[in-house]
Amino acid sequence: MSVPPPPAHSTGRKPRLLLVDDVSANLHTVIGVLKDDYAISAATDGRRAIEQARRQPPDLILMDVQMPGMDGYETLAALQRDPATADIPVIFLTALSEAADEARGLLMGAADYIAKPLNPQLLKTRIQNQLELARYRRMPAALDTALLTTGAAPPATLLVVDDVPDNIHELLEALRGEFRILVASDGARALELVQGAAPPDLVLLDVVMPGMGGYEVCRRIKALPGGQRIPVIFVTVADAAQEKVHGFEVGAADYITKPFDIDEVRARVRVHVELARLRRLLEDLVAQRTAMLQVSEEKYRILTHRDPLTGLPNRALFAELLAHSVQQAEHTGARFALLCLDLDKFAAINETQGHSLGDRLLVQVAQRLQGLLPDRDAIARVGGDEFNIVLDHGAQGADLTAQHMIDALAAPFVLDGQPIYVSASVGIAAYPEDGASAEALQSKADAALHQAKLDGRGSLRFFSPEIMLRAKERLSLEAEMRRALDQGEFRLHYQPQLRLADHKMVGLEALVRWEHPQRGLIPPGLFIPLAEESGLIMPLGTWVLHEAARQVRAWRDAGLDPGPVAVNISALQFGTGDFVATVERALAAHQVEPRHLELEITESCLMANRDQAATALEALRQHGVRLAIDDFGTGYSSMSYLQQFKVHKLKIDMSFVRGLEASASSQSIVTAIIALGHSLQFDIVAEGVETPQQMEHLRRLGCDMVQGYLIGRPAPAPAIRCLDPWQAA
Repeated sequence: MSVPPPPAHSTGRKPRLLLVDDVSANLHTVIGVLKDDYAISAATDGRRAIEQARRQPPDLILMDVQMPGMDGYETLAALQRDPATADIPVIFLTALSEAADEARGLLMGAADYIAKPLNPQLLKTRIQNQLELARYRRMPAALDTALLTTGAAPPATLLVVDDVPDNIHELLEALRGEFRILVASDGARALELVQGAAPPDLVLLDVVMPGMGGYEVCRRIKALPGGQRIPVIFVTVADAAQEKVHGFEVGAADYITKPFDIDEVRARVRVHVELARLRRLLEDLVAQRTAMLQVSEEKYRILTHRDPLTGLPNRALFAELLAHSVQQAEHTGARFALLCLDLDKFAAINETQGHSLGDRLLVQVAQRLQGLLPDRDAIARVGGDEFNIVLDHGAQGADLTAQHMIDALAAPFVLDGQPIYVSASVGIAAYPEDGASAEALQSKADAALHQAKLDGRGSLRFFSPEIMLRAKERLSLEAEMRRALDQGEFRLHYQPQLRLADHKMVGLEALVRWEHPQRGLIPPGLFIPLAEESGLIMPLGTWVLHEAARQVRAWRDAGLDPGPVAVNISALQFGTGDFVATVERALAAHQVEPRHLELEITESCLMANRDQAATALEALRQHGVRLAIDDFGTGYSSMSYLQQFKVHKLKIDMSFVRGLEASASSQSIVTAIIALGHSLQFDIVAEGVETPQQMEHLRRLGCDMVQGYLIGRPAPAPAIRCLDPWQAA
């Protein structure tokens, strides 16, 4: 085994050793072993050693015990009396016959001793350990502070491994008062303890044991995670020199000899426990400082990639975000839109109100933009009054989002008690239609912004003429929807539901229609998604609830009972905290009993927030409102959530009904839904029934009710009465 070279001194020089021995041959032997790694000086007696140590303090002293005149003990005592030399570690070199005197040196303060004849590897290891320990003890205030903050360290835990308990009885008794002791009688048990929740601080390991010997145990300990942190001291017989050297090769830190010299054991254990703890502490400090450096680097990155005024990404970071969006879209086939937004005439505000107020205005502009897109980090301030935004849903919906931004920024900002008005223009480029690279998209969006500003304040422009045309139509339709709500252009049509057992009409579904004064009847597939994107679904949904309740009241006042009237509820409506109260207000306003109203909610809507959905459904059930899960089979279709939600009806999605005659999978799904619903005491309604064959097939499968064009198309309330002679209420 080659002992690693000693750590260099903080100045880069070799560590200095002072050798003290009255026999020149001994000095030459030691110098020959150590000269490549250390700067060595020598003294032939104690007096000269003291003089040299005072004149040029060495890092460590190697000293013979028996010398004429002033022996090793007297020299050590003199060195320790002098503050200039008191902290220099001293290792005694002594003959085996002087073992009885070793305890005396240790008690006086010697750092260690090494028996003659010297083993070169052992000599280097002991010197290196003491130099490292001394270096840690001399470390600057940072280490001292860390030591102080750890508080009083608990007693070190020693694991003693020996297959013959009588061999270590005396050793355990001597160490028990100073250390916490664990005992293992074989290697396997030792490895279990080392890998346990509280591993030992040091292992005293017998070399010769049956089964797994000490060398193998040591090798396995050192191979474990964290095993390098646990020093292993071998216990071996005094004359087993080769075994001692082999111990260092497998990772041992030191050895002690049998029969035990208790003072030797204590000294050796104390050195290695302290050294191990200081090493761990230093490693932890390095890890902490590395983490702090990483935090500092992140702060630096934030400073270099974030706008210091608004905290938004700056131009450099946004370029990375845009490039990432392009790369991700290339792999997934996704679409996204790049919006460039610029404040109109912002320079005039700086000129008339001052740059300080202009900066505060920009902060509020950034906050409003973030409020509109709370989950997006890809909003950046890329110039004085220019912002870039990436929208993941592509050109579809980008027009509405851009218009909402323009509208939001048009509302006054209040600064210093005064309203400040600004407007914004937006240019939009779509990936991949307008460009397949970040540079191309940025260029197209900038061009679109330039055109928008030419159009006048508060304008938006798509780069693509075709998308621009569709965007204008959507914006026009949204504006007309707002007007339609005020002008009463929406209508409810009703589609009957038929009970298969007796072919009687037992309920209706209310479906909203838009009768546009110029365009005529606008399909719900065109305006409902737009209403959900724009948020108009909220007032529209409330109107539907009230209109359905009003019509129910009108029918019942006329002596007619069409059964419960079902109203479709959007996810946005259902997700509001006051939805239950909204339903209750509609019923109360028109004096309708809750059992005459049925609410249809989709699976995906319910699963968006299961706990909130379950609470709302239970409140509606307690109030007496009937509940149905719409489009069942297209989502989660799980018995566990059906048991949680406790509705009255399941409505089979029309896609399965259409495939009923031709698709075996559709037949299986419909059969399973009917069986599942009936097992939970739910009524089953099939939507989209258009042929007698479909209705007959559903009847044979046990479906309770059907709805579709075969039964009746959606129609205004006056036209519904002629479909079936309802019984009087």
